[in-house]
Amino acid sequence: MIKDVVLTSKDVLDYHAFVLFGSRRARNQHFFNTLGVFAEAMIAGFIVDKLANTQYYTIAGIIFGVIWLFAYPVFLKRKRLNALRKIKGEDSQKSMKFAVNDEYFAFYESEISDKEKFEFDRVSEIYELKNIFVIFLHDKIHIIIPKDDESAELIKKIAKNTKKPIARYEKLDYESVFLA
Repeated sequence: MIKDVVLTSKDVLDYHAFVLFGSRRARNQHFFNTLGVFAEAMIAGFIVDKLANTQYYTIAGIIFGVIWLFAYPVFLKRKRLNALRKIKGEDSQKSMKFAVNDEYFAFYESEISDKEKFEFDRVSEIYELKNIFVIFLHDKIHIIIPKDDESAELIKKIAKNTKKPIARYEKLDYESVFLA
């Protein structure tokens, strides 16, 4: 089954919002950078205090860690929002074709070539956002498909053939990131 899709700049912005705020990598970065530095500050203060036989560094480490717990998430969100603002540009559109059959799926512009065909075992993750679907492949290729009923059926077919669940982030899009 072949579907004509039109990718707009809004679809790409939704994708970037997901990558910066909702993807597994973004969530892990937020978690480890926030709690990791908090714990490291306290441990470093404790170790320095044991070596210097004082208690000032432990207290300083705890204070720095607590400040970090509250300040870093705000800083990280602002940094990510600034990155999204820089990405926003002109309105553009690109017509593509999305084909799915029992052996492979393809995402191509006019004529299909071998490098535009993807076997189902190359799919690592499938996400459903508010306005788009995103298919992550093992070799760091991400395919963006605008969301409608026909593309939903094609994505379900890919999910069935790959035996991968569709992770749903149905409220995540470019505008919702700025409102949160």
